Amino acid sequence: MREFFQFNRTELEEFVTTELELPRYRVDQLFQWVYQKRVFDPESWTNIGKADRERLKNVFQFPTLDPKLRVRSIDGTRKYLFTVAEDEVESVMIKQPERMTLCVSSQVGCALGCKFCQTGTMGLKRHLSQGEILTQVFGVLVDSDLNFGDTFSNMVFMGMGEPFHNYEAVTRAISVLNDPHGLALSPRKITVSTAGLVPSIERFFKERVGANLAVSLNATTDEVRNEVMPINRKFPLEKLLGSLRNADLPPRKRITIEYVMLRGVNDSDDDLKRLPQLLRGIPCKVNLIPYNFNTGLGYECPEEGTLHKWQKELMRHNFVVTIRWSKGRDIDAACGQLVTKSAQKGRLREPSQVAANG
Repeated sequence: MREFFQFNRTELEEFVTTELELPRYRVDQLFQWVYQKRVFDPESWTNIGKADRERLKNVFQFPTLDPKLRVRSIDGTRKYLFTVAEDEVESVMIKQPERMTLCVSSQVGCALGCKFCQTGTMGLKRHLSQGEILTQVFGVLVDSDLNFGDTFSNMVFMGMGEPFHNYEAVTRAISVLNDPHGLALSPRKITVSTAGLVPSIERFFKERVGANLAVSLNATTDEVRNEVMPINRKFPLEKLLGSLRNADLPPRKRITIEYVMLRGVNDSDDDLKRLPQLLRGIPCKVNLIPYNFNTGLGYECPEEGTLHKWQKELMRHNFVVTIRWSKGRDIDAACGQLVTKSAQKGRLREPSQVAANG
């Protein structure tokens, strides 16, 4: 038996036409039944002949994930804890005024050790495969169908892990998410966030991966960025920003610059003066993100007035600037919080919202 979610489109076509000796159009039908209609029982694939259904029934497995824990915030955000193989990973359905955005994990833990990130305290345990990433997506989709009657329109790779450290699996999963017969998500609706792995950034643009790019900057000097994001020692600001400045972007496409604001660390007036200069020549928009103090790593969020001051000044320099207020603070929605709490306590203390049984 082969796990269906491990195939990309090219591999599935090769397998179906060569090994199963079925016509190529069966691949479109399989994608539609599984990814669009979320029907995993071959007996229900009514536009496929009975003999072929019998063959397919004995070929593919469709692993599904039930949440080990689901907690729901007062703002409507939902956080999921899944067990993938023997590891715990997190996904978040982020409630926004006009849409739901699904945030998924790409690794178990993370090797980069950013000082303000809870996942960074875990170290890297392993990469998630393409199939495990897609199974995670389906775990949220199925639960959303059954218990909330909603779904997501946007998707971000901003959960546990550095997506570009697991480049192959992440981009393979994106190719399925983009596929017109798959989940059919527009490249405009998918965003991959990186801490700044320059070779993968360059490869991402060269291969024209069907997603937007967000770069977690979080400092205006190498001295500060070296401290809060150790990856900067390998790819310092000049090299990172140079790769963005030289990116071959389609017309009207912009890179998102994420700036997590840490009080007294990277939110000074001097930082505010430097940032527009650093971003000069880069087609970008800026997300200012007040630090989520719930992570308990010794940093504090800035004053609200500081955020609005930064927004106003950056807009004066003709940047599109948004303040991304944290969602789900009451349910530990920042990356890695549920997993590390589980590891530290040996159990999960559920907040007063919703557990896995709804």
